[in-house]
Amino acid sequence: MTPPRTLRAARQIGAHWTRQDGERTTLTITLCHACSGRWFPPRDTCSTCASTDVEDITSHTRGSVYASTVVRIAPRGFQAPYVLAYVDISGVRLLAHSPSSDRALAPGTPVELTVAPIADTPEGAVTSYVVTPLDDQHTTTGEQ
Repeated sequence: MTPPRTLRAARQIGAHWTRQDGERTTLTITLCHACSGRWFPPRDTCSTCASTDVEDITSHTRGSVYASTVVRIAPRGFQAPYVLAYVDISGVRLLAHSPSSDRALAPGTPVELTVAPIADTPEGAVTSYVVTPLDDQHTTTGEQ
């Protein structure tokens, strides 16, 4: 008889930028007081004006898709196809997985931040912040 498989502890990409409060997921972003620039991931110096007068703030939980694509040939540990989307949240544009579909998300699709598995490696599951569409009417483009 083979012993039962034990699950390995998951590791999370961006864990120090991601905050979870029950069902609510947010990210830490940087706001520059000198030029009002916003950045993700957070940083100590503004990339626009080089000011160090910056503050970490909390993002909203929802945003909208700017653009997305379906990855059909995946690196080791990732299961293709999967969706990557550029998403606008709280004045920043970030890249995130969208595990809810294997079809591209249409621009303008409203999404919500969550944390979910994005890959499975020999070291264990990998999780990260991801975006989930809120409205099925806008979720996919004609691409399959």
